[in-house]
Amino acid sequence: MATATTEAEVRESLGTKFGRLKEQAKDMASRHPVAGAAAVIAVSAVGAYFLWPVAAPAVAMMKAPGSGGVLVSRAAFLAKKELYFKLLRTGGVAAAVAALA
Repeated sequence: MATATTEAEVRESLGTKFGRLKEQAKDMASRHPVAGAAAVIAVSAVGAYFLWPVAAPAVAMMKAPGSGGVLVSRAAFLAKKELYFKLLRTGGVAAAVAALA
């Protein structure tokens, strides 16, 4: 029970800090429009950086045939499968997998 109260207090204090930061940003933006625009751009860039992995589609991976379990991109394999098998026969696993990278 004590842990839940402590977590709630921490969340509340973080929420209070965020609210104060938001108010300061609004005040600065009203007094200095160029600095406010720069702050909006900076916050957007940081948000995009942290949210990019969520927004980007996942790459489908597969085990490369005859490679002993090495993972490769499914799209790359389907695009170059003839080259992959030719290199697998002649150059070995390392050369075939490198051709898909």
